[in-house]
Amino acid sequence: MTLSSKTFLVVDDEADLREIICSELQYMGAKTFEAENITLAKSILEHHHIDLIISDIRMPGGSGIDLLNFVKAKNTSNPPLILITGFADVSCEEALALGAEAIVSKPFQLEELIRLAIRFTIPLEERFSQYPYRSEEQVEVNFSETLVEKISLNELSIGRGGIAIILEVPEIEWSKGKIIHLCLRFKEKEIKTVAICRWYKAVEHSSKFQVGLEFLGFTGESLQILKSFWTQNYLIPFIPELS
Repeated sequence: MTLSSKTFLVVDDEADLREIICSELQYMGAKTFEAENITLAKSILEHHHIDLIISDIRMPGGSGIDLLNFVKAKNTSNPPLILITGFADVSCEEALALGAEAIVSKPFQLEELIRLAIRFTIPLEERFSQYPYRSEEQVEVNFSETLVEKISLNELSIGRGGIAIILEVPEIEWSKGKIIHLCLRFKEKEIKTVAICRWYKAVEHSSKFQVGLEFLGFTGESLQILKSFWTQNYLIPFIPELS
């Protein structure tokens, strides 16, 4: 798959890293812009259509988080933004809750960055219908409430690309990066998805735990259910946090 007709903005104060990333994107057919700081990045965004941003977090004069907040204040979904960090500036959970589509830690594999770039620049239907993910792990969770009721209880929250949910007892051994087939049955509907665990943690003063899952694909009418929810709600988090 190529990235022809796509335009990328790479933001990093390290010129060598910008050149490496841009060269690979150009090899895949993309057009690229470079920015060494947030001020220049904002100017490029004001004057050009950008399909995806790849930004370092720690830079002089403004961080990648500042850029993320600037972008998501204008449009929650476009352009998507991938953060790169070599420090413990922000956790994966925090970055996804702020609206980043992904966070990549240095040193990273360039192939993985390109795979993410492709994934987040293809149409939604294609992204969730064509996925080369396999897992034998299956989890089914039954709720007595409707989806809306579960959300109102603050035990479930849906983001633009995933879900945070509080569970009673671990159905499987959770770990970051684990891919599962998940079926959530609510009172009036069910959501079937293939998802990857991005974070999990215990709920304080409780035997429950919460997990953040990124959607990789859907079966049946599940994608239409989520698309309807996304249309009706203004969602900044890619995967939300539950307070």
